[in-house]
Amino acid sequence: MPQKTTLYWSHDMDDSNENTKRNVTVQVQPLTVTVSVNPVTITMRAYYSSYHLWAAKHFCALAQTVENAPGEQTRFDIKHRAYVTNSVFSAVAFLEAAINELYQDAADNHESYIKELDPDSKRLMSDFWQFTEERNRSAFNLLDKYQIALTLLRKQQFDPGQLPYQDAAFVVKLRNELVHFKPQSLGGDVEHKLARQLRGKFPENRLMDGSGNPWFPDKCLGHGCAEWAVTSVSNLADEFFATINVEPNYQRIEFKPPPEGA
Repeated sequence: MPQKTTLYWSHDMDDSNENTKRNVTVQVQPLTVTVSVNPVTITMRAYYSSYHLWAAKHFCALAQTVENAPGEQTRFDIKHRAYVTNSVFSAVAFLEAAINELYQDAADNHESYIKELDPDSKRLMSDFWQFTEERNRSAFNLLDKYQIALTLLRKQQFDPGQLPYQDAAFVVKLRNELVHFKPQSLGGDVEHKLARQLRGKFPENRLMDGSGNPWFPDKCLGHGCAEWAVTSVSNLADEFFATINVEPNYQRIEFKPPPEGA
């Protein structure tokens, strides 16, 4: 609001030579100061491997809850099938996110947990990643990324015929089969190819005990399969990061487990 200030001045009168004071009121506008502050920008970097691994373990636990539930159980439970399937999906998503995070951090020169890696190796990883990302990501499959990273970091590659690589590769095959599923007439002497590769690696689906259903997918997709998938991908990722002497994000954070049966 404008402030009023009273000023006085002297004015010489021509006819009397007397000084006369006059009151003059002046309106003084208040001073306005505008300060411009640039907005603060905060950037965040999400590492989704931790979320995928938690989800894989969560769905696995839910499948076990269904199989262990007391009372009469049906042969086929849609929730149980969804839990097992999504546990496998999340397990493979974890495996890919974990290696993608390593390459992307190298490409972005984001030190995070890779600051101890050899600078020349990180530069090679960055060059490789940018080359494949800009051209054709599908040129290399998921497990190729792990093998190539080991080579760029001057480490020995996994033996494809041995654990943990072999079982991790089977988990990826199972995931691909479920994502790109094509129906087949199975039974008797006609088995799915995955039945020959996976049978015996984990306990069968307890809901199918005593049934004549084909081994894949009905007897295959149970808690035992989900647990094997989570363990297999975790073993490969853990050994990979131990080999390159890096503690990844998924090992640095531990989410609380969900309530039982949730």
